[in-house]
Amino acid sequence: MPQFLADIKDGAFTLSKDETLHLKVSRVREGQNIKIFDGKGSKYLAAVEHISRDAASGKISAPIPCLLPKRQITLCFCVISRPCCEDLLDKCTQAGAFAFQPVFSERSEADLLKKWQTKAERWHQIAMAAAKQCDTPLIPQIYAPLTFAEAVKKYNKGIICYEDEHKTSFACGVADFKNDEPLAIFTGPEGGFTEDEISMAKKSGLKCVSLGVNILRAETAAAVACWAALQ
Repeated sequence: MPQFLADIKDGAFTLSKDETLHLKVSRVREGQNIKIFDGKGSKYLAAVEHISRDAASGKISAPIPCLLPKRQITLCFCVISRPCCEDLLDKCTQAGAFAFQPVFSERSEADLLKKWQTKAERWHQIAMAAAKQCDTPLIPQIYAPLTFAEAVKKYNKGIICYEDEHKTSFACGVADFKNDEPLAIFTGPEGGFTEDEISMAKKSGLKCVSLGVNILRAETAAAVACWAALQ
């Protein structure tokens, strides 16, 4: 049974125009039950009572128990090419990321400050589609881009994945943080972090960790890090 993002209030729900279109494509009829979620962690079984051209509505029948990730991960990923960024958002949403923080490092390729609002809307749609596909009730938040210096100052309680780190494993780095405290994970751009950036990260309080002996693509490293941190 597919799930639909809904506006939920006082035991009733309403679907947007886009979600209503999804409802119709799924051949749902009035009187049928569907799963709805609020994008913030709650999911419900609901009965569809009315379907119009641009909206659908109904009543909540019962909450649906669901498992949530054991910790809130903010993925601070260095900006890469547009297709790779979109792949990263999709895979890391599926892996359980709580929020995305785009970061401009020295080796970042794309300038997302241009028409950021348009890109932010596109990215939200990608994250929402991934959340619906993998049946999670959470849609990750997507924050406005920061420079690397701004990001390490703001998110100084976390880890940074670095290909030249050979002493501290990812698992050991994550083990230093409790499950109930937010965790920031920094992943690099194509070409990796510079030595100056790693030095800056360490001074801010971030811990360097290794993702293994192989050098991963930037988008792969982000997905692996999100998944591993939630195990």
